Amino acid sequence: MDAVVAIVGRPNVGKSSLFNRMAGERISIVHDQPGVTRDRIYAQTEWLGRKIRLIDTGGLQLEGQDFQKDIHMQVEFAIDEADIILFVVS
Repeated sequence: MDAVVAIVGRPNVGKSSLFNRMAGERISIVHDQPGVTRDRIYAQTEWLGRKIRLIDTGGLQLEGQDFQKDIHMQVEFAIDEADIILFVVS
C-alpha cells in the first residue's frame, strides 16, 4: 500500500513548490498570489524505493479570504486521508 503524504500549511509557504519538486514535474500552479491552490491535488511518486501518494492543499488562514471555508474543508479531507502530514512553515 502507498503511503499518503498531505502537504499542509499557511498560504505562500512553498507547499506547491515542494509538491512539484517531490513529484518530479510541475503539476500544481505556483504563484506569488495567495489562494491559487484551493482543491486537493494528487501525484504519485517514489522515495527510497517506496511509492508515495502526495496531496497538495490550499493555504490555511483563520479568516478574511474568499473560499477559506471551502479550502479548510479540502485540507481536512487531505489530513483524514494522510498517513503523514507534512506541515510547511516559513
